[in-house]
Amino acid sequence: MTKRTAITFELNGRPVTVQVEPGRSLLHVLRQDLDLTGTKQACDGEGECGACTVLLEGEAVRSCLVPAERVAGRRVLTIEGLASPRGLHPLQQAFIDYGAVQCGFCTPGMILSAAALLEHEAHPARDQIVEALEGNLCRCTGYTTIIDAVEAAAALLRGETPYPGRPRDAGQDRTGAPLIGGSQVRVDAVDKVTGAARYTEDIKMAGLLHAALVRSPYPHARVTRLAAAPALHLPGVVRVLTAADIPGANSLEGYSRNEHLLTPAGETVRMVGDAIALVLAESPEAAQAGAAAVQVDYALLPHTYDAAEAMSEHGPRIYPDGNILNSHEIVYGDLEEALSHADLVLDTHYQTSFMEHSALERETALSYVESEGRVTVIAGHQEPHWARDWTAALLALPPDRVRVITPPIGGAFGGKQDPWPIMAAALAAYHAPQGRPVRLTYTRRESFDASPKRHPYDVDYRLGVQADGRLTGMRLRFIANTGAYDSDGYYIPQYGLVAGGGPYRWQAVDARAWSVYTNGPKAGQMRGFGTPQACFALECTLDEAAAALHLDPLEFRLQNAIDDESITFLGYPPAETIGYRQCLEAVRPHYQAALDRAAHRNQDPHSGPWRRGVGLAGMWYRFGKTEPITSEAHAELGLDGAITLLFAAPDYGQGTTTVMLQLAAEALGLPRDRLQWVNADTARTPDSGIQGASRSTYWVGGAVARAAQLLRHRIVATAAELLDHSPADLVLAAEEVLCPGGPAVSLAEVAAEMERIGQPRKVQGVFGPPLDAGHSGGPRPENLPFFVTGVHLVEVDVHTATGQVDVERVVAAHDVGRIINPQGVRGQIEGAVLMSIGASLLEEYLPGVSTGFSDYYLPTIRSMPRIEVIPVQVPSRWGPSGAKGLGEAATLPTTPALLNAIYHATGARLRQIPATPERVLAALRRAGSASGA
Repeated sequence: MTKRTAITFELNGRPVTVQVEPGRSLLHVLRQDLDLTGTKQACDGEGECGACTVLLEGEAVRSCLVPAERVAGRRVLTIEGLASPRGLHPLQQAFIDYGAVQCGFCTPGMILSAAALLEHEAHPARDQIVEALEGNLCRCTGYTTIIDAVEAAAALLRGETPYPGRPRDAGQDRTGAPLIGGSQVRVDAVDKVTGAARYTEDIKMAGLLHAALVRSPYPHARVTRLAAAPALHLPGVVRVLTAADIPGANSLEGYSRNEHLLTPAGETVRMVGDAIALVLAESPEAAQAGAAAVQVDYALLPHTYDAAEAMSEHGPRIYPDGNILNSHEIVYGDLEEALSHADLVLDTHYQTSFMEHSALERETALSYVESEGRVTVIAGHQEPHWARDWTAALLALPPDRVRVITPPIGGAFGGKQDPWPIMAAALAAYHAPQGRPVRLTYTRRESFDASPKRHPYDVDYRLGVQADGRLTGMRLRFIANTGAYDSDGYYIPQYGLVAGGGPYRWQAVDARAWSVYTNGPKAGQMRGFGTPQACFALECTLDEAAAALHLDPLEFRLQNAIDDESITFLGYPPAETIGYRQCLEAVRPHYQAALDRAAHRNQDPHSGPWRRGVGLAGMWYRFGKTEPITSEAHAELGLDGAITLLFAAPDYGQGTTTVMLQLAAEALGLPRDRLQWVNADTARTPDSGIQGASRSTYWVGGAVARAAQLLRHRIVATAAELLDHSPADLVLAAEEVLCPGGPAVSLAEVAAEMERIGQPRKVQGVFGPPLDAGHSGGPRPENLPFFVTGVHLVEVDVHTATGQVDVERVVAAHDVGRIINPQGVRGQIEGAVLMSIGASLLEEYLPGVSTGFSDYYLPTIRSMPRIEVIPVQVPSRWGPSGAKGLGEAATLPTTPALLNAIYHATGARLRQIPATPERVLAALRRAGSASGA
């Protein structure tokens, strides 16, 4: 038995004594022994992410790398100890005010790293802030707001006001900003900056068991033997579950064709990380040891990670009925006729790679069986009702016997739409002895192996363009690598094709795409769901055409841009407003100024091997889904007079809960702080529909606003009866309904009266835009034609000797409809820009090679360019308060604009991302050979 030693140290100003084993990390002592869960774990103890940062004797350290015995007699400060009895620390307040809190998982570590800097540097320069925070990863914000917040906190600590830097609408909701269109502080921000927010891995339950998975180390093999007995002999192991223990369907059919939860003996594993067995044990260490002891024999099969090879006649047969998952086409007009009228017919080929979501919170689920026998899973998931239904099928239970609850979520980006972890956790709880709860947490390596990825594409375009810049016809072909399992990749050809036409007018189109199985990791939803890859290829191809015809790229796009009345790439007009032309015009002055700066920079004899380039790109993104849809939300007046909103729009950092409260408060005519809410609990909230495709604000927000309007009407009507006044004379105030200058009745009295007369105190709001009203003639369109549009301008510096690319500036203009929360809009766009810079220059998931943050390169704070956001407000026809979607759309234009900028700087055209230095140098050599240099 390992000897334990008592150590005493000062923790958040108070002495504590704990018993520790040799080598046990400070992180584990803080989280597991002392329940200080504001300190996060995200990178498997490699010290790569900074989420576990604490202050040791005032210096920022990675607590995952510090053996606990080394802090004996020393001072440790965690995020829980940073605030004072007088209130939040200036850093905590500034992070709230400046919108530097999104999912919040990285926030404690960020704040403490900044606190260490400000402890010894009262006037930090931006370069010093960057250096201090370089080791702290953030996947949500884009870092811009974080630097602003640190500068602001430094000023406050110096006793200075107002905050320096560009305005951030700091604290406007506390000083009378409008509910709609004013930056409202997020409702969960205080919990996130103080460490009080409890993510799934932070929630404790008595008698907790821990789960670990037996996973395939091979990309393609048949399981010939499975023996669980050796694991069951190990201390602490209590159960090993296999496919034979699944009472219902061992399947994700309907979400992921052909995918099983656990692979039975005699069946086939098709990717590294495929799950075979689930081990339950008394500790995480015992569970991992048990998983390692389960004996599995394999017969290896041929494999491929290449979609073209998988499609070929001689490629490995991954599925008996073939490797093509699905195909789709969009065809109209006479393409050959259209191309015959073109002065330029251009053929291009572009490639993208697998990409990992890298949300800092790993896949985690906490499951248990409630006293009434209902299986409950707490997990960060984007689609709780969706996950509930697949889980019920797995367990052969009716849906109301399964409950899914979403706590705070530490980032998602589409990766947490996969129901697999919830289903596995539910199976564990179903079989756990004595009804004990179970926690399943992926390691970071498991997340890299087994979670869905962004689809790699191979894209071929043929465009026809007349000499004056008018587009004629388009031929588009692409192959999407969906990996080993469907994971909703069935719909990728359709989504990619829609994006592949862009917001432009075409005379004829022949577009076809395929989703193809390989033995790569399963590819599924990732921010944009198949659209960033197609947008990248299209917008770069358009720039190639403009260069060949000596056309200005901005004017070329303007000439072909669609508007509200245009026939789109789909063959029919849009059903929502289109603001693409307005976005192009908004960027115009910045574009010209950037071109002037580049010309001046490149003429400077002191610039050496550095070349400045300017690129732009547009996009359209279909928000919603393919078919007409509706969303539902409820609003309820409690007997105590409290108003509660009930909806399912999980908040994984994008601020949906705050937006829902803004919309409801506006509809009710009440302050936001008068409202309570329940978000995404399948036992309490209605199914508001699938939350992918940037549809929360438009659809769920529309339903919330409708429910609030209906409840207000019902409250006022009941109060009118009590007060004997016309409803038109009454005003709904914070806690009462009153007749100005006259009598009043409390909301509790109104609720009691509604209860007495049998008037329901809960109302249902349903939102579904009248699609036919926006479609002028013809049959109902196959593809829901609701689009948001945008334009990004990128300035880069390229080092022609090394291939290094530095992104200097990004201008992002987006048609967002009417803005609900300006701070939220900026945060979404800035985060999307940096994520896309990662896709453009750094991020490439290599099957069998990429294992975690040490070998998969994410943008750090050093990658952050100057970002200027230009919201273009073209109100929607039916969205709540005129809003549209945004979150996914903002990822699309950065990558093609950046690659176009590299071409403008160097004359080298890259057609594969990421544009690593090696690929940039190869493109420079090709460009030099082509020019005869």
